[in-house]
Amino acid sequence: MSHRSPNSSPPPATAQASPTIEQSDGLAWLSWLRVVAIAAVVLIHTAGLTAVAPDARSTTRGQIAIALDFSSRWSVPVFVMLSGALLLDPARYRGTTDFLRRRAMRLVPAVIVWHLVYLAYIIALTDTSMTAGDALRRTLTGQLFTALYFFWIVLGLAVITPILVPWIATATRRALLVAGLGAAMLPALALVTVPIRHPGLNWHADLSWVETPWTWWLPYLGYYILGYALRDIVLTRWRLALAAGTVLAASVLLSWQWRQTDGIGGWLERYLPAEAYFSPTLIVFATSVFLVARALARPGGLFKFLCRPRPTMIGRRLGDATLGVFAIHLLVLELMYRLPILGGERAADSAELLAGRCLFVFVVAYLISLICSRIPGIRRVF
Repeated sequence: MSHRSPNSSPPPATAQASPTIEQSDGLAWLSWLRVVAIAAVVLIHTAGLTAVAPDARSTTRGQIAIALDFSSRWSVPVFVMLSGALLLDPARYRGTTDFLRRRAMRLVPAVIVWHLVYLAYIIALTDTSMTAGDALRRTLTGQLFTALYFFWIVLGLAVITPILVPWIATATRRALLVAGLGAAMLPALALVTVPIRHPGLNWHADLSWVETPWTWWLPYLGYYILGYALRDIVLTRWRLALAAGTVLAASVLLSWQWRQTDGIGGWLERYLPAEAYFSPTLIVFATSVFLVARALARPGGLFKFLCRPRPTMIGRRLGDATLGVFAIHLLVLELMYRLPILGGERAADSAELLAGRCLFVFVVAYLISLICSRIPGIRRVF
């Protein structure tokens, strides 16, 4: 997500794309996975500018930044899967009017307020010459500020939910898996065939069909359905080991292949770019993370203590605050560059500074979100 274009970067992720988790049972893992996912989003944005520094491949800090960035790429698709895991549940659905009203009350104020907040920041501190036309153009192309486009993704998926739930209520798990994988593979195939359809152009040049607020959700529909289809699947021991190995392998592969131009790495970057959230690699990566989390953080799993009443309550509180963390952490990151100790150049000049920045942004953004979520009048956008 860092500084790159909206369809290549890490939103990321309005974590509160799904409603509050009230159970102290097997669904508690969803809240804890939100927390881990928002931490990954922060890593992407905070480490991203160090990862793209010209000397990144030849320095320890650069290699660490690249590893942090690309091993966290699963976070955006997984946030969408978390939304689907809850919002597509027929047992929770109370009708179209009720659903859309609640989603609108949650998401529309956040979309408006945070666009205005970042617009004010840009005008005040970075681009005082921005006109109203410039602001509108950048908003409609997702370029106003990094990752704000993700608000529109979850809003679009919410609008399509009333159409999906009646079908999901009668569909088999096999049908859900086929539909989810099929929907996920359509944008993946569009991505893979860019070099064939447009020789000489990279994948960014073929994204006009998803470069509007009302279509940004389309490439993520498959993830949305898969979130519900996979939420009750518990991997057996050897399948869990395979999925965990896949997570590690995908992290290494994406970190290694990024910006390669020759050989196998160059071929992968051409057809399966590391930055694309809807590539076949990311489909495997994100679903593996989702399934590993499901198997570990459950009653009877390795992290079964997370399902006890007290940890469940803590996880729910932290999970509910992830929308605010997502919204505010970019501003915290920008303001951090002006601090005397952690500030300076956007690319960290040491591994210690990089680690300190990541920790600072995560902790400060969380504290702000937790505090503001309890203040009447502004908690709705946190």
